[in-house]
Amino acid sequence: MKRATGFTLIELMIAIVIVAVLLAIAMPSFRTFLLNAQIRSASESMHAGLNLARTESLKRNARVSMWLVNGISAACARTATGTSWVVSVDNPASACNAISSFTASPRLVQSRAGSDGSGSVSVTAVNAGGTAASCITFNGFGGVEPTCTGGDAPIASIRFASSDASTRTLQVSIVGGSVRTCNPAITDPNDPAIC
Repeated sequence: MKRATGFTLIELMIAIVIVAVLLAIAMPSFRTFLLNAQIRSASESMHAGLNLARTESLKRNARVSMWLVNGISAACARTATGTSWVVSVDNPASACNAISSFTASPRLVQSRAGSDGSGSVSVTAVNAGGTAASCITFNGFGGVEPTCTGGDAPIASIRFASSDASTRTLQVSIVGGSVRTCNPAITDPNDPAIC
């Protein structure tokens, strides 16, 4: 007599139930992992944009600004809650989709759309007084100018969060031209990630 090989219907149903239970347990953690990755991606992008603006100001020995905008299009506008950014010499309002150029206004260096990998992240940029801010200008020495091109107070910190309370919050701070990413939830003064 030959014995039949394979799974019985009961064994298959038990395996499906076990997989379903494991997925139900893992899904909330996986969602939190994805949201934290988006927050990290947005903060790293903003950090890179700030460093690019500072480096360009040193390279050109001129004022170069980073602007938070509501999108990378011809109809863009400055905003303190934008995940998109533009590094340029002049105000890029209504010209965020311009081609990079040393001479043609807004003398765009680089731009990034906030929808690139960080669509669920909320951004809040403030100046040193805690008021909403949308730009920062670096001078030819790499220091922060007291006002942006246009007269606004410069960004002092940018906070990245999600509406999900289980995710972390990150902050990019600018002090004297130095750009630093930190975690505002950390309170231990000996932790290097404290804000």
